[in-house]
Amino acid sequence: MPVETSENDETRAPDGTPWWDLTIQPGTKAKPFGQEKRLAAWLWFNKSLGDTFTMRELRAALGPDIADNAEHLNRRLRELRKCDWSIPSQRTDSTLAQDEYRLKAKGGQIWLPGERDKYKKFAPSARIRRLVMDQDGSRCRICGLGPDDTYYEDGERVRLTIGHLVPQERLKSRGARDDLSNWRTECSRCNETVRDEVPDPEQLDEVLAGLKRLTAKEAGQLLEWMRKGERPRSRVDQAYDRARRLAAPDRARVIGKLAERLGETG
Repeated sequence: MPVETSENDETRAPDGTPWWDLTIQPGTKAKPFGQEKRLAAWLWFNKSLGDTFTMRELRAALGPDIADNAEHLNRRLRELRKCDWSIPSQRTDSTLAQDEYRLKAKGGQIWLPGERDKYKKFAPSARIRRLVMDQDGSRCRICGLGPDDTYYEDGERVRLTIGHLVPQERLKSRGARDDLSNWRTECSRCNETVRDEVPDPEQLDEVLAGLKRLTAKEAGQLLEWMRKGERPRSRVDQAYDRARRLAAPDRARVIGKLAERLGETG
């Protein structure tokens, strides 16, 4: 129920309702307020930088009408990242528990009128998506996984999307245009962790200069990989990918087991 509120109470909408409790957009009769806006408002006013929270805590705070589906809420959090919010999960911060998130940086106050529009970006058409994925062989350009693969950590099937080599904001600040050559295929997890502070991609002249240091055998191997559009991964490569994602104590145990198997002592 709306309550009387002062003009300086930023936690509440004009009718006195906390922003995170709204379900109808202020000034309208039926337009939904949006769960993404409610999430942002609750985090802004109820969590400090460095604080952690869980999905259960979010659902308890935002009420029974909030989605009771973890993946749906995860998508809403990913949308906040597009508005300059930084919210690491266990995938990018190993100190967090499985269902735990940390508020690292607060972004746009998108519950306020007009604020969400500031973060609208060009969305590629289905045709552009097909062209980008075709040119990349339908494989993530960061980790190399494809749509028929699963993640080593949990067996979840890989989902592909497309992202930028150089972020749109950085291009805009330089007065440069975005085009097809700036798009690349990424899996959903790599796309989550790529941020605007990522350095610019390699330049052709720099790569060609590095090729001169390769032996004929190495150049031939690279040529084979480039023509295939991927580097074949052996069972050893796959085992290493899985082992390197373990916590430090577990990696040490793997090293010990391998050394024991090979008869190494000391």
